[in-house]
Amino acid sequence: MTERTRTIEDAMKDMKKAYGEESNIWKADDDILVKSEGISTGSHVLDEKISKVIWGIPRGRVVQFAGPPSSGKTLLSLCTIAQLHKSDPSAWALFIDAEFTFDKMWAKKLGVDIDRLLVLPENNGRIIFERLTGVPHKEAGKPKIKPGLLDLELNEPSGLGLIVIDSVAAIVPTVEEIAIVGKQNMAPLARFLPAELRRVTPLLSKTGITMIGINQIRIDPGVMYGNPERTTGGNALHHAQSLCINFAQIFKKDSLIFSEDNSEEPVGHRIRAKITKSKIAPGRDKVVEFDILYEKGVVNHHKEAVELGIGYGLVERPNNKTYIYNDEKFNGRAAIEEYFENDPAHVIKLVDAVKQMTEVQ
Repeated sequence: MTERTRTIEDAMKDMKKAYGEESNIWKADDDILVKSEGISTGSHVLDEKISKVIWGIPRGRVVQFAGPPSSGKTLLSLCTIAQLHKSDPSAWALFIDAEFTFDKMWAKKLGVDIDRLLVLPENNGRIIFERLTGVPHKEAGKPKIKPGLLDLELNEPSGLGLIVIDSVAAIVPTVEEIAIVGKQNMAPLARFLPAELRRVTPLLSKTGITMIGINQIRIDPGVMYGNPERTTGGNALHHAQSLCINFAQIFKKDSLIFSEDNSEEPVGHRIRAKITKSKIAPGRDKVVEFDILYEKGVVNHHKEAVELGIGYGLVERPNNKTYIYNDEKFNGRAAIEEYFENDPAHVIKLVDAVKQMTEVQ
């Protein structure tokens, strides 16, 4: 063993002297790697399952909301935008409407601040990613011909916090854009996305902007063994994302929610969310259920509060029928849920207490 004459601090000083701040090598305890912040989805139980540290989807990452039709993907993305607007009065979001179905009035009903929401109605993949990452110069090392929105946010932040693409399956790749209708092309979107995501991901990380890609789950008829469910676009988005949540409607008799005036047409349903990939918290395939209303978003937070309270021991359950909270006994689950429903302040108090417990852990 030779005696060491240099320390790592000496090496870091030499690197910064040679490359300046562009050396881009940081110690793990530097401020550049501070604990990430989260954006709430609107559901307390889903936020807790995603991460007990940030309570929500991570900033500066790629996130995928996948699921079958009418499972609640777009609704949850709009609820996330609403929570971003609620938590930060100066934050704004970009909604890329690749399906040309954006409804301004529906977004307002879900709590989105329309004045702080930009909409890009476009399904051409080349144009979408040019708007985000700009037009590169043909020669390597030279400045971009046109800057993208993420480049502008990197140089002078203006408050953009969230980008939603609705949906990834509707994006038209360059090969398909110029192809003759009916001519077969093997996996054009799967070949288009990897290069674009490699350009987007570092810009998202540097700016702290989150991108939610809404995707469809389809059945592959050629799969005889294993899971036949597939998301469009190949594996590029799956590898680039830090979090993937699969949404599905629960097909049970009592899963549909009806209004008191009309018992025939449902106004909401119970939704199941399954975390199939997570690089921000240990574990995977974590499942949670909660209620949504089509014109209000995530509802019944009093039920979520009871569930969290039981899970963290703040609501005692000595037997199947008795619940105890703040030394007050309740006979049955419906009774304690009604207690929280009648006083939303207790819901906030209980959720805050759970968050404090997770911070200690």
